[in-house]
Amino acid sequence: MSDSEADIPDCSIYEVIANSKKKYGSGIAVNYYGRKMTYSCLLKSIDKCAAALHSLNVGRGDHISVILPNIPQAVILFYASNRIGAICDMIHPLSSVHELENYIRQSEARIVFAFEALAPNIGFISQFVEKVFIVSASESLPALSKLGYKIRTKTKNSMPEGFETYRDFIAHADKAAVKQVKDIEFSKPDEPCAVLYTGGTTGKPKGVLLSSRNFNASADEAIDSCGCLKAGDKMLEILPVFHGFGLGVGVHTVLMFGGTTILMPTFKMKSIDALINRYKPEILAGVPAIFGAMIAGVSKNCDMSFVKLVISGGDRLPNDIMRSFNELLVSHGSRTTIRQGYGLTECLSGVCLVPEHCAKDNCIGSVYKDTRFRIVGIDSNEELVNGESGEILICGPAVMLGYLNEPEESDNALERDNDGNVWLHTGDCGHIGDDGLVYFDSRIKRMIISNGYNIYPGVLEDVISAHESVLECCVTGIPDRMRGEIVKAFIVFDYSVIKRGEEDEALKSIKNDLKLSVSRYQLPRSYMILEELPRTAIGKIDAEALIRTKHPETCR
Repeated sequence: MSDSEADIPDCSIYEVIANSKKKYGSGIAVNYYGRKMTYSCLLKSIDKCAAALHSLNVGRGDHISVILPNIPQAVILFYASNRIGAICDMIHPLSSVHELENYIRQSEARIVFAFEALAPNIGFISQFVEKVFIVSASESLPALSKLGYKIRTKTKNSMPEGFETYRDFIAHADKAAVKQVKDIEFSKPDEPCAVLYTGGTTGKPKGVLLSSRNFNASADEAIDSCGCLKAGDKMLEILPVFHGFGLGVGVHTVLMFGGTTILMPTFKMKSIDALINRYKPEILAGVPAIFGAMIAGVSKNCDMSFVKLVISGGDRLPNDIMRSFNELLVSHGSRTTIRQGYGLTECLSGVCLVPEHCAKDNCIGSVYKDTRFRIVGIDSNEELVNGESGEILICGPAVMLGYLNEPEESDNALERDNDGNVWLHTGDCGHIGDDGLVYFDSRIKRMIISNGYNIYPGVLEDVISAHESVLECCVTGIPDRMRGEIVKAFIVFDYSVIKRGEEDEALKSIKNDLKLSVSRYQLPRSYMILEELPRTAIGKIDAEALIRTKHPETCR
């Protein structure tokens, strides 16, 4: 163990919050639309939630599924489950019906906490789990905001039979349960504490199994690399808590150094001025699309002089957005520059970060203190010298335990060397420059990243190809300045099944199938009907040609 590794908290994520409570008890840990929770209040809520889970016989190694946006209950459940040794599966609330079923079945979750907007469509979940609790975004709001929320959303109290509310859940935390939890041994640092879902390095949706050490190491290294964070700093948390960047940086890192996470369950670009003026966050973090929108959306009189750290992650930051945003910061009074980070869910969040005031094109930064990078030949797996481009491999304390119930996939992604070190194959191509910084070149895997979300074409192609009217199809990512890429589907219809002129009806049916099968953020933004797909010399569909070529055929 290196001297720096010794600085990583050797404890559970719950104990990190307990330690933060001791240091920053009266400091504000969470701000939710003006409802402020101190560190003392947050820990008390976590303990009560842990007691409620314990009273329902949830214990070490059990899974709970949390299908919530950025609301306090999501944060509380994440740490409360760890207090009793359970594993918290963080799931995207916009997941399709089939995805929800697969995630819950895969983990064998015993209890589900679902967002209120999902209630009318998830009655089927009760057949797979013991309990389903519906959580409202209004429960933690200040009184006036809560009233306004109910009026705006016209919230109804109807729920599927057998479902209960979060308030019903917390009522299980009686005095006996609270006392019993105090006697439960803390989780070990290397025990699993959370599952985040990703397509991994092959495109098949999988659960990434992460430990307390992963979270603690990621936070410790981020704090060290940022170099400017101090207790009381506020971060605008617009990144979702079911995303590694949002949960690992926007929540756990902030709470480790005594900062305030400002939870935003929804984010609209038109309100960015009001958010910055109201909360005055020292830290901004987001995906490139957010910063691209801010360049045009932030008004000239918006004060940003207090902003001292801006991090972009989730996708490659286009060079023109980097330069334009740096100009925006200067013109609005900030002395910092946007800093691109690089990471993936399999190592929770970031593993390297661009130094401040570094504006080199395609640079993804300096490697974190306890992390190592290797660049190897894509075919040879032999280590390459600086300047040569190959696959990025990562070794460090933030690398995942493996994929949930996927031993073969885990073995493919994780490679153990002769010294016992575990290296993660990222599927990304890059090189290390003579300056010691890492540069991103391309993705080896055929993956689309749109607004920071990983989208795997094969999943969409399987759904489209299964439609009886489709002869063949190809889904690609089309470059987009704001979103990084947008999803586009190219379809060749089988005219032995449908007649010409019936394409629109068939396309409508295909779109309905996709809505049932994949998350909303994965849906293609446009569809192009072709007579045939371009092919390479060996007969494979030429996806690159589809990306490059402008077709005259109808785009829907």
